[in-house]
Amino acid sequence: MAKKKKMTRKEKKAAAAAKRQAVVAQSGAEVQVAETTKAPVRKATPKRQARKQPNAIQRFIRETRGELQKVSWPTREEAWRLTVVVTSVTVFMAAFLGFFDWIFTKLFALILG
Repeated sequence: MAKKKKMTRKEKKAAAAAKRQAVVAQSGAEVQVAETTKAPVRKATPKRQARKQPNAIQRFIRETRGELQKVSWPTREEAWRLTVVVTSVTVFMAAFLGFFDWIFTKLFALILG
């Protein structure tokens, strides 16, 4: 198990500041930096609306749609051509394996008598 590196005081301050900035940026609130503290201060907004988080199913559907839009779909001709290739290879392999199965069945029947 690897030892966890201890953070220096400067690194802790920098990490805390980065975390504050991320939280403020995520909330969408306006930020005003105070001159003395250099820490972000949120301005009071007239009416802060809490954004409702979508449930897991809605998020899944939205992300799935986004991914499907990125897919490079084949044309109708390409899809038809690929379907014919897959079907013909499947039929050929079935016949090939069936033939050798029949040969080995006859061979073992001859040997075992």
